[in-house]
Amino acid sequence: MRRRLRSPAVSFGRRAFLGLVGTAAVTAGLPDTAFAQAARGPAAARRASGLTTLTRTLRPGRVLRAGQIGDYRAVAPDRGEPYLLREELVGARPGRRGRRSSLVSFVHLTDQHVVDVQSTTRVEFTDRYADGECGALVPVSSAHRPHEAASARIGDAMLRRIRAIGTSPVSGAPLQAAICTGDNTDNQQGNELSMFLDMMDGSALTGRPLVAQSGDLARYEGVQRSGDRAYWHPDPGVTATPDQYKDLFGFPDAPGWLERALAPFDAAGAGMPWFSCYGNHDGLAQGNSPVLPAYRVIAEGGVKVVGTPEHATCHSLTDPDAAVGQLTTPGAPAMPATADAQRQYVRKREWMLAHLDSPGAPAGHGFAQRNVDENVAYYVRDVGAVRWIVLDTVNPGGLSDGSIGERQLAWLDDRLAEADDQRRLVLLFSHHGPRSLTNQNQAPDAFADPDGNDLPRHTADDVLAVVSAHPSVIGWVNGHTHNNVITARQGPFWDIGSAAHIDWPSQARLIEVLDNNDGTLSLFTTMVDHADDDVASFARELMANDPQKGFGTGTGSAADRNTELLLPHPFR
Repeated sequence: MRRRLRSPAVSFGRRAFLGLVGTAAVTAGLPDTAFAQAARGPAAARRASGLTTLTRTLRPGRVLRAGQIGDYRAVAPDRGEPYLLREELVGARPGRRGRRSSLVSFVHLTDQHVVDVQSTTRVEFTDRYADGECGALVPVSSAHRPHEAASARIGDAMLRRIRAIGTSPVSGAPLQAAICTGDNTDNQQGNELSMFLDMMDGSALTGRPLVAQSGDLARYEGVQRSGDRAYWHPDPGVTATPDQYKDLFGFPDAPGWLERALAPFDAAGAGMPWFSCYGNHDGLAQGNSPVLPAYRVIAEGGVKVVGTPEHATCHSLTDPDAAVGQLTTPGAPAMPATADAQRQYVRKREWMLAHLDSPGAPAGHGFAQRNVDENVAYYVRDVGAVRWIVLDTVNPGGLSDGSIGERQLAWLDDRLAEADDQRRLVLLFSHHGPRSLTNQNQAPDAFADPDGNDLPRHTADDVLAVVSAHPSVIGWVNGHTHNNVITARQGPFWDIGSAAHIDWPSQARLIEVLDNNDGTLSLFTTMVDHADDDVASFARELMANDPQKGFGTGTGSAADRNTELLLPHPFR
């Protein structure tokens, strides 16, 4: 049975109370327990490092099939990648390894894009304009991914690997928490949110298997059985001639793979306290648009548009008049899909309430009843010896990049001033980092709740001016751009962006803050590949060969992956 979302009119229940008690115990930053002391040490660190990219990385392997434009390659193992020391903010001091103490050790998960591939409001048909056949013309990208039916299985495989790691590969300290920095879902739908929460909580807590599709649960009803050559069709013979993925890029036949990818399964769950953050795909239709009334009607319906009235050419969207004609002409190719009310879009309050209803720890996963009452998706929590400040960077007026509202920016300034006064180290978390806080749209969402807009909106320069004025900030952890990138910022602090689960290289990042007890701090970052199984491993091979987001994208340089990031301790 799938999770049902409740309305905002709720009472504060027993489970929420017990969860808050558990949160206090987990996040209070108290001295190490006997369990933590037992797990710490070189042996635990060595065992953990053996399951990370410190020991094994992945690279393009041999050619499996040739295409007219590109070859389809295997994913092959390669040697591990050691930590790279970065000293842009302060120089390393000798002997720090023997003096270190761990302040917090956690997991960064981002851009998981748990997707309902049978949704009637997805616009996969726009993806054809961005495929490799069109060269550098990329007006629309990643509206469809050949592997996306396995999104929940990919996320579960990552959690299984994280659970197996269990401890820091640097100090051996137990991983204390995980944080998901947005785009947890793909299209702001209630059923996608239920899938994501079930995946993170795990079947042992929810008491049910994870069901990762909508409509008719016995069969796949989506674009990969449409017969339109613009999509990869795993089953042979669906198109009269090989589809463009097979013809141009050498993609294989994989009969029955869609059913295997979408079959219900028992989710492992995070196995640790986990926190959540709002992303543009969680709060906007397809990550770009406020939800119009028409979208809500289409979402529950039984017709799925799969193409444009005339097959597109590479330049169909370079002429605005031609683009409008392509997308609005009646009679667009469509296919029947079983109607499903659980595909309905969720507003921000409903999104946060669903987190409050989750059986996992901590209660609300960062959100509290205050967030629901005030309709704000930002909060403060102390995890280990570090204060976490989680921001909401989604622009309610639309467009994919982020911004921060006037009220939230003032709130952030106040919380950082408090941390400065308390001499408390701060990590910021948000979906958009400074490099993608570029959304200058000042229009409100006309269909939002009365308190759903926070205007005017502020972009990176304004936000960085506030953040860099506070010495307590040591790092800003974020996602959105689907690539690994680490930048030294004035303050000083480190801006840490991590790759997406849904695109190559499909990685998570372990982060540990250590006090070197010599006036400096070290932030260690360690990349993690997900566990292997027949579904998730084949999905990774498909994403590696995706003509838009495959091999060569997202990985970043060595300085963006396994690193030791040094900075001066602001309060020593």
